[in-house]
Amino acid sequence: MNIFIIILLIIFTIILSWLNLPGNFIFLFSIFLMGYFEIIESLANQFLLIALLIFIGLEIIEFLLSALVIKLYGGTTSSSYLSILGAIIGSIIGTFIFPIIGSVIGLILGAYMITYYNEKNNGKSVQEATNIANSSILSFVLTKSLKSISIIWVAWYLIK
Repeated sequence: MNIFIIILLIIFTIILSWLNLPGNFIFLFSIFLMGYFEIIESLANQFLLIALLIFIGLEIIEFLLSALVIKLYGGTTSSSYLSILGAIIGSIIGTFIFPIIGSVIGLILGAYMITYYNEKNNGKSVQEATNIANSSILSFVLTKSLKSISIIWVAWYLIK
């Protein structure tokens, strides 16, 4: 029964993470509560603290990796910063237009559009600007994958 609950929690929180919601923190808090109320075997406080620090680090990496990948694909420094701003603004606007799924669509479109626009204004060709803007989507997929793996890692430690 407990493994079934943990598997459902894994699926739910990974979906939340991909929807640009704090799925990894919800997972960790849920595990803490289940251990506190003795639904599952409690994890060591040190492990929970390490997992929390990793999850905080992944949140920071989520934004910084976007800027780094854009630079690796030949984008300007301003596009790196603007992609982060575009992702944040796009997520906020997208959430109001289409609740929940709009945050993901807004994040992708906001980062893509502002990066493309900035690179095009800086004299890049359509193909170059498109490739650089696509790199913001690549970073989105990479960071969400890392967050999903971190949730599975904590769950694996819990189950074993």
